Amino acid sequence: MKKQILEKLHDLEVNENITILYAVESGSRTHGYANEDSDYDIKFIYKLNDISKYLVLDNFCDVIQNEDELFDLMGWDIKKALNLHFKSNASLYEWLNSPVVYIPDEIGLFRDLPEFNRETLRHQYYGQAIKTNRKYIVGSDLRDRKIVKKTLYVIRCNMAWIELSENPPQVSDEVSEAISKLRKNYMNLTLDEIADEDLDLVHTWIEDVLNGFEKSKFKAPKRDIEDYNVRFQEIICLI
Repeated sequence: MKKQILEKLHDLEVNENITILYAVESGSRTHGYANEDSDYDIKFIYKLNDISKYLVLDNFCDVIQNEDELFDLMGWDIKKALNLHFKSNASLYEWLNSPVVYIPDEIGLFRDLPEFNRETLRHQYYGQAIKTNRKYIVGSDLRDRKIVKKTLYVIRCNMAWIELSENPPQVSDEVSEAISKLRKNYMNLTLDEIADEDLDLVHTWIEDVLNGFEKSKFKAPKRDIEDYNVRFQEIICLI
């Protein structure tokens, strides 16, 4: 499968006149709950081969998307990626920590730049979790496959901000086991076998954890955008 994915990425390079600098797997396949219906969710960072396109006042499209029944590819231009790194964007953070890499970062795209701010990431994960829970899950059929997928996403976001916390709340063995059962049944497409008590336990935990999030006003350390400008120019070979 990796060979097929690399071929698709190469085709994109040719058709879009770009160079892909980094490409990874994202989504359910990297988070342990892919099932037989799951596609390959491929994310990548690229640069335009025609540098002149970076030197005009007009805005240009900085996202490339290409999908079919099996593959969902989405990439960000390096300028967009650097801007998101400047903001400690959680999605980019996950791309850079993906365990499945198709094209490695061989030039150090973000070298000598500040680390992601943990508090910024924590608030982003919390925001994604509470928004998804309120919009899609509360009041819905908790056994519906789409809702279970959303539930697993909320669980992942909760676990992420918990891990980033200085004093993380503990996850009981009982809750961990119920989450594991939910993930396993989603993977096996056997959602009708989920016990009511396990569903109740998972969703009670989700609500308790979201309600217990300690919102705090914080000021992220100031970053120098000039560092990012220099790195951008280095990558597109202007300096």
